[in-house]
Amino acid sequence: MEKDYTPPHYSNPHMDQTDINYPGPQAAYPPQAGPHAAPFQPPPYGFGHPTITVQPTMVPVVAQMAVVNLTDTPGRITCSHCMTDIITETEYINGLLTWLICGTLVFFFCWLCFWIPFCVDSCKDVKHTCPNCKNILRIYKRL
Repeated sequence: MEKDYTPPHYSNPHMDQTDINYPGPQAAYPPQAGPHAAPFQPPPYGFGHPTITVQPTMVPVVAQMAVVNLTDTPGRITCSHCMTDIITETEYINGLLTWLICGTLVFFFCWLCFWIPFCVDSCKDVKHTCPNCKNILRIYKRL
């Protein structure tokens, strides 16, 4: 190889810049930025349809209710069904404790006393209902 070798310069007659198609003044270029230049507005998309703007919407948030300790007395609570502030209605129903006391009395031959737990409200479970919509809110179980 020679030390002073330079590659030949290739010239192509088609590489002349006179045949390049530059866009003329009818081309839509964005205007040049400057102090008195109008802001660039892109052309509308589609066939002349206006651009769609989306408005923010309000999404309701459901707050989780705090559990109130409803025991054997009526309590103030917001009903989870009708969302009104109420004082619950209570109803005493026979539960596990009532039947255990009855079975214990029968087991120890107290045949004449087996019906007493069914008459005493402090042995029964308590059902809390809404006075407005009559739905069951809670059942307080003694055992």
